[in-house]
Parts: sequence; structure tokens; C-alpha cells
Amino acid sequence: MIRSFIAFDLDNKEITKEISDFSQKILKHQSNLKIVKPENIHLTIKFLGDIEESMAPKIYNILEKEINKKYFSDQTYIFKLRNVGNFRNYSIIWMNLDGDIKLIQEIKNIIEEELFQKLNIEKDQRKDFNPHITIARLNKKKINYNTFNIFKNEIKNYSKKEFGKFHLQKIKLKKSLLTPKGPIYSDLIF
Repeated sequence: MIRSFIAFDLDNKEITKEISDFSQKILKHQSNLKIVKPENIHLTIKFLGDIEESMAPKIYNILEKEINKKYFSDQTYIFKLRNVGNFRNYSIIWMNLDGDIKLIQEIKNIIEEELFQKLNIEKDQRKDFNPHITIARLNKKKINYNTFNIFKNEIKNYSKKEFGKFHLQKIKLKKSLLTPKGPIYSDLIF
């Protein structure tokens, strides 16, 4: 079995550095915060979970034929990262995407349909896709309430910040290897 997901990598090193700097700033106020390593920052389109090894080349071929060839063979798309926010009462800290969100929704819809029709992989139950980049996670049981308000204020202070532009160039099938030091992501290529 391979733990996997479908995503776009973040290709701008300046942005990943700025995200890393911000992550370190909020980590000072919540020492149990799980920071996404700069090399792991990505835009998830679909989490697949554990798949059979034999499925990976089939998924890869669908992504290449139905998405990369049609959308990215001669064009890249520019997006901006801005506005730090949170889901589930600060369990997930994220950054918002600004750009052609309809394009990302269209790509997600095609992937969902192709994987369901050709490989019987269940569709995501959410109707609308909320594209964002997760930068940190905080376990509610490990919150330091002595500094929680400072932590929330730091996030609020960055809620309107623009982090810069990046390009979507190719969608990838990614492998996620879970380790005690955090996940290690790699591209699956066939």
C-alpha cells in the first residue's frame, strides 16, 4: 500500500522562506504546533489515502493525460498566496489562494470524475473545493493557553498579508511516508 495524494507543489523559494519565517514566529507561542516543512508545502487537490501499488501508475497516467497534457503542456497559471487563516478553532493554519479558483475547481472535478469512472475511487463528498495551503497544525489537546491569545493575534496580524506569486505548472501524484519526525513527500512517476 502507498499513502498518497494529488497536489501542486509551491515553486517559489522566496514564498516558502516567508512562510517558514511566519511559521517560526507563531511556533514561539505554541511549542506543540506542527509546522509544514518548506519542502513539503503544497496545494492538495485530492487526498487518496492508502492505495494499492498497482493503482499508482494508473492514477499517474490519468493525471498526465487528462490534466497535465490538456492544461499545462504549454501554459502555466499565476496565483498569489495571501491571508493567513484557520480552520477548526486553530487546528489548521492555512494561507488562501488568489487567482483563477474556477480553474482549480474544474481540474479537481475532472480528477474526481476520471478516478471514479476509470478506477472506482470515491469522489470527495464536499461540493465546493476550498483551495488553500496548510502551513501548520495544532492538536487541541496540546494548546498552551498561557500564550494562545498572542498566537491568535499573530495570525490575525497576517490575515491580510500578501506573500507573493507562484506558478501552477504540473499536477503530481505524491507519496506520503509517515515518520516520527513528520511526513516525507516524494513524487510518484511512472
